[in-house]
Amino acid sequence: MLITEIFKSLQGEGPFIGIPMLFVRTNRCNLRCKWCDSSYTFYGGHEVPLDDLLAEVASSGLDWVCFTGGEPLLQREALDFVRKVCESGKNVLIETSGSLPVKDYAAIKNSFIDMDIKTPSSGEDSSLYQDNLFALRKQDYAKFVISDEKDYEFAKNYLQKLPVPLQIVFQPVWGKDLKWLAEKVLADNLPVRVLTQLHKLIWGEIPGV
Repeated sequence: MLITEIFKSLQGEGPFIGIPMLFVRTNRCNLRCKWCDSSYTFYGGHEVPLDDLLAEVASSGLDWVCFTGGEPLLQREALDFVRKVCESGKNVLIETSGSLPVKDYAAIKNSFIDMDIKTPSSGEDSSLYQDNLFALRKQDYAKFVISDEKDYEFAKNYLQKLPVPLQIVFQPVWGKDLKWLAEKVLADNLPVRVLTQLHKLIWGEIPGV
């Protein structure tokens, strides 16, 4: 598997915020979001044999693995990795752009999916694989990363046309006003969670945390 970095950190966003996890960050992404905070994963990386990666997970001492990127589902051994980690009794949080099918991952008991629905400011708002909206389970969630008023209106209107009930997270693009977003959600009484990136509050904008 092509890996950028492996590190221990606190899950920084979403309903699992604050949980210690082993982050497995893969290389390569099929999207180019304008505000991407991990563009260093687009190139480079190093190959790690699957057995070596599983051994590192086993020795980490943590109950959770965050499988992220880049776009982790591009990796040819991604499904095998998630299955084997979950079969070992650990939980895997999969952070995906939503542009690739997640159905097979949702069939794995101890997997949890954090799926983006891209907003206009990303430049990738037509990238969602629509069938994914029907694949998510109660333990999964969809996330809108919001930069401005246009993104907010897009996300708010999208809630009205979701084909199935989903857990929803609104998250500001890093550096944008969290208070503004929280007050908008409260004023509109939206059934969403507003969260920021905890790891950046703690360590700043550096790789490996």
